[in-house]
Amino acid sequence: MLEILGKKYYIDINEIIEKCRVIEGSKKTKPKINEKGDTTLELNIFKFECFKACIERLLNEYEELDETMGVFGGKTTSVSFKIAYNTLLKYNILIEDDSE
Repeated sequence: MLEILGKKYYIDINEIIEKCRVIEGSKKTKPKINEKGDTTLELNIFKFECFKACIERLLNEYEELDETMGVFGGKTTSVSFKIAYNTLLKYNILIEDDSE
């Protein structure tokens, strides 16, 4: 689990797939079956890349603060981190772990 601001989170991979499915008309497409009988999935690559960038920003930038150092324990978070964090929360991709 990733701990951010005192709460533990995980990334819902299935939700990323659902949010990125290609939409035909007003309904999301169902997985298609190819010639071999395997299912294929069409994703909106732009949405996928946006979510991927948000996840990368979240995982690469956040550092836990050293609370023993108080105000000097760490840097403030950047605007890009805040946008990525809030975007992932809004789209239910970053899920707070309530199991504890």
